[in-house]
Amino acid sequence: DDEKEEEDEDGKVSKWVEYVEKRSFGDASLLLQYLTSGAELTLEWARRTGLKRPTVVKDSKGLGLMVPRKADFNVRDVAKIVGENTPIEVINTADQSEVAGWSLADWCNYWDGRRGKTLNVISLEFSRTKLSEQVRSPTIIRQLDWIDNAWPEQLRVRGEYPQTQYYCLMSPKGCYTDFHVDFGGTAVWYHVLRGRKIFYLSAPTAERLTLYEKWICSRDQDSVFFADLMPDSATVALTLNQGQTLIIPSAWLHAVYTPEDSLVFGGNFLPGLTTITDQLAVHGVESRARVANQFRFPFFTSAMFFGLSHTYRRLVASEKLTKLEKQGLSALIDACRVWSKSMVLSTSKERLDSSRSFRQKCEEHARLAATSVGLTDPSSRRK
Repeated sequence: DDEKEEEDEDGKVSKWVEYVEKRSFGDASLLLQYLTSGAELTLEWARRTGLKRPTVVKDSKGLGLMVPRKADFNVRDVAKIVGENTPIEVINTADQSEVAGWSLADWCNYWDGRRGKTLNVISLEFSRTKLSEQVRSPTIIRQLDWIDNAWPEQLRVRGEYPQTQYYCLMSPKGCYTDFHVDFGGTAVWYHVLRGRKIFYLSAPTAERLTLYEKWICSRDQDSVFFADLMPDSATVALTLNQGQTLIIPSAWLHAVYTPEDSLVFGGNFLPGLTTITDQLAVHGVESRARVANQFRFPFFTSAMFFGLSHTYRRLVASEKLTKLEKQGLSALIDACRVWSKSMVLSTSKERLDSSRSFRQKCEEHARLAATSVGLTDPSSRRK
């Protein structure tokens, strides 16, 4: 407790905070899409555009989003609903290290007290708590997300699915999260309930993902600002204000700065075929860089098989695929064919060792989906 209350005058914030405040970035309007209303986000629009560009929705009307109605909803409300004794992952933003042993009660005391170090909570997943009754992602997210519409119900009941769809982010002023790609190349939605966030975004070209892979594997990572490895115009700055919603597409490289105390709801989702090549590229980066299991997307390979099975059902129902979806389907079939032969399956947060039971679960998932699409049939790719 004394450690939590200690005032530390050195290393309060990341060394990059002052740097990003002074550095110039590219024109966000050239890369981003701005929509005045959530009603403009339709399933047809998403599949046609492929969700390739970050999208800002200024007014949540028509978005299908639900957030707590209480006017002054705050961090203590989160703790009361989720449970004050709930353990949480806390990040020291000065060096991006984890601070162990915290509960939501500890976090509330920190938030309302003498803060000292600038700490951050960005991974409180609440889909299995009562808070989920007050928060619902935008309609377009639920329509696209393979976790919602491709994952077998019998596995969801057993808890064998990616629990990544609903996060509460509680960030004091001065927080900074360094450049990263969300695990498995998943797409992300954010809604700022309180405060303000600044995102530094860069499109996931093959060259930039190669630079990113080298950077995260470099001993000098902490002393190099990733955006400096690219032309200034390659990274844009976006300010997301209170009440606005942002969708970050699959594999986009980004860092996040919090200029004022903020409370945000968001989640990771699998947007379907249009971004499969980007997701597979990120999966490859994570594998080669030997990213720790707890930082990988849960049941990634299973998700790809179930997505393929979902696509098969769409085709059987005579749904037409867009050009981008056809390209993604080709890449997905090739990847699943390799996985089905080798059964080299991805890791999950639940697998912290070489547990045979988890491997057996993944193999069961793969066989279930692969059989449903006749993946072992040589002619199935053409079909």
